[in-house]
Order: sequence, then C-alpha cells, then structure tokens
Amino acid sequence: MPLIVAPLTTSDTTSWTRIRTLAYAGPTHNIVHSRPVSEETIRRVSLDRQAEIGKPNAWHFKVVDTELSPAEDDPPENGGQTIAFAVWSAHNIDLTPDGYIQNKTTAHSTEESTDEPTINPAETATLPTEAPSKDAEQKLPYLPPELRLEVLSALLNPLRDACTEIMGSKPYLMLNSLATHPEHQQRGAGRLLLKWGLDVADRAGLELYLDTSLRGRKLYEKEGFRLVKGVEFDRTPWGGEGVDWHGCMVRSPRGKVSE
Repeated sequence: MPLIVAPLTTSDTTSWTRIRTLAYAGPTHNIVHSRPVSEETIRRVSLDRQAEIGKPNAWHFKVVDTELSPAEDDPPENGGQTIAFAVWSAHNIDLTPDGYIQNKTTAHSTEESTDEPTINPAETATLPTEAPSKDAEQKLPYLPPELRLEVLSALLNPLRDACTEIMGSKPYLMLNSLATHPEHQQRGAGRLLLKWGLDVADRAGLELYLDTSLRGRKLYEKEGFRLVKGVEFDRTPWGGEGVDWHGCMVRSPRGKVSE
C-alpha cells in the first residue's frame, strides 16, 4: 500500500497549513475570512505552528503517498507527497509521547482552538491550534489579516461549550483536526490517521471526543463514535447563506485497559 503514517515534524508545517486551507474551503471558510488566504499568511502561520510540534499531550501525524514525488511544500526527505494530517490531544490526563498513561492522578490538558474543525471541522485553517507557551518567549500567535475574529468566535465558541458540557473533567483523548487534500480524498487516509487514536484510547481505557462535519460523520460512526449533540451555525448574519452543522461525537473505549 503506498500510503504510510508518519509523525509531523517542524519541516512539515507549510504542507500542514496549506492542506488545511484547501480542505476547509467552502461557504463557512469564506465568511470566516474576508478574502482568500495569502501566501504570506500561509508562511507566517506555518512558522508559528513549528512551536506546536512535540508539546506534551499533543500528537501530530501525516499520511504520505510514497508513490508520488514530494510536493513543493514537503521536505525533500519526505519519501513521497503528504496528502493528509491529524492532530490529537489528551485532556485531564497525562500520556507519554507513545500514548501510554503517565499519571492517572494528574490533570493536564492541551487545549487547541480547533477537518473538519476546533479544530476539528470547525476550526479555521489559518489560526494557530494552540495558545503560545512560555518557552516561545511570550510571542503572540500571528493573526492573519484575512481573519474575521468575530465570525470565528461565533463558529467555535458553541463547539467549545459543547465539549465542556459533554466531557467535563473526565480524562479523554480528542481528535482536534483531521484533513485530507481535496485531490486525495476517499483513499483511506482518514481511516489510517484515526487508527492511532483508537488504539491509544482502547489501550488506556479513554473516551474519544471529536467535532465532525456532516460529510465526516459516516466515517466516524463506522469507527464506533456516537453523535451526542448537533451544533448549527447560521451564516446569514455574517453575510453568507445557509446553515452549517457540526456534530459532537464520543466513542467509548474497547478492550482491555493497559498502562
């Protein structure tokens, strides 16, 4: 099979940012941004995202098609072309870099502003997925000039509130984002990226949480997720048309718990 899963590195952030921008294209993305995303924005956001790689309780993966040559944004040593990515985070529990329970009594959370958005399908493609840390010298994240923050808040805040309402203080693993390049959808990349989180959650006995677009719902239901709540976003007050929908989904762990 030509598709392989590999960890994202700091050399992958331009590819990551561009794939997100392409994957999130649509009527909601168009009103969250005042104009098309520029190359300068992709470059600046990519630089910010380098600081997110390797943080505790966060995992970044890519799918590479080894039968294709690396794209312009891919590192030369990529071994093929990156076609998809996923971001996971652990909340209210500490996990090792390999995804094993580190300390059941320690509450720790990696919070991302989130293919679909909070990333999950709802998050804008050009915002950093985490707040800046102290080791980043208190540098504020780059805010793209195209971004309409008030629209983004109207989109994301209900999703964040729903996550808090549903998961509370329970330990859980979250799929913050999963996106596939539009030219490579329906090839199984999403299922490959899901497998890591499913295995970790089952091994650790953790629930899984995600937000999904209507398009992604069927894939997640096939993997054992159940819809807990639907959240609608009316585009008309912001100059768009129609209503967007995101589903808050939870999956219970399967199998034997192993630390």
